[in-house]
Amino acid sequence: MLTCAGVQIVRVAEIPWEDRMNVDNWPSRAGMYYDDRENGLCLRLIDYPVGAIEPRHVHGGTHATTVLKGAAIIDGLTLGPLDVILGPANEPHGPIDYPQGCKLFSAFQGSFHHSEVESLSGKKDYRLIEQAKLPWQSGPDGRDTKILVDHGCGRLLLEALHFAPGSQVAAHSHPQMHAAVVVEGSAKVGNETLGEWDFMRVPGGAHHGAIEFPDGATLLAVTLR
Repeated sequence: MLTCAGVQIVRVAEIPWEDRMNVDNWPSRAGMYYDDRENGLCLRLIDYPVGAIEPRHVHGGTHATTVLKGAAIIDGLTLGPLDVILGPANEPHGPIDYPQGCKLFSAFQGSFHHSEVESLSGKKDYRLIEQAKLPWQSGPDGRDTKILVDHGCGRLLLEALHFAPGSQVAAHSHPQMHAAVVVEGSAKVGNETLGEWDFMRVPGGAHHGAIEFPDGATLLAVTLR
C-alpha cells in the first residue's frame, strides 16, 4: 500500500491473493484490499472460475457482495455488474451459480468464514439488489450517486459513484473512513493514476488532496459510519 496526497492506494496487480477451495470443492481466489481488524471490516476481491457454484451456506458476519464482472445467479435471478447480494449474519443463502465466472467486491462486517448448510431456513431477510432499478442522484462537481446499501450491513454504506470526464473531488477531510474501487475509467491522485479494480482508502479524520477523473469514472464506494 502506498500513500499519495493523503490517500492510501492498493493496486489490484499487487494485492496478496489467497488460493482457496470453496466449501463445495470449487476453486476460487480471494485478494485482500484492506483488513481492519479493529472494526471487524474486511474488503476483498473474490474471483470465481467459469462454472463455479457456491452451495447454500451461512457466514458469521454480514456482507454486501457486489458483482464487478460476469454474472451471479441466485433464486432464479441473474445479477450483473454493480448488483449486490446483501447477506445478514447467520442466515442461510444460496446456492449461487457463476456460469461465466465472476469477480466480486466483498465488504464484510464480522467473520467471512462460511459453512455449508442443508436446511432451507424460512428466514429470508437477505436482499438481492438490482442497481438498474435504483435512481441516480445528481450531485456537485459532475458526480452522480446511486445508494446501493444504506442499512442491513452493520455500519456500512455502499454507493456507486459516477464522475463525468474532467470532474474532480476537491481536497477535504472525512470524519469517517471512506474507500472505493475503480469499476470503470480511471482516477488520478497526485501523480498516481488508478485503473480498473484499483483501490483507494482515506482513514476517518484524515485530510486528502484532490482526486481527478480526467476521462470519467465509475467507483464502488464504502463508508464506515
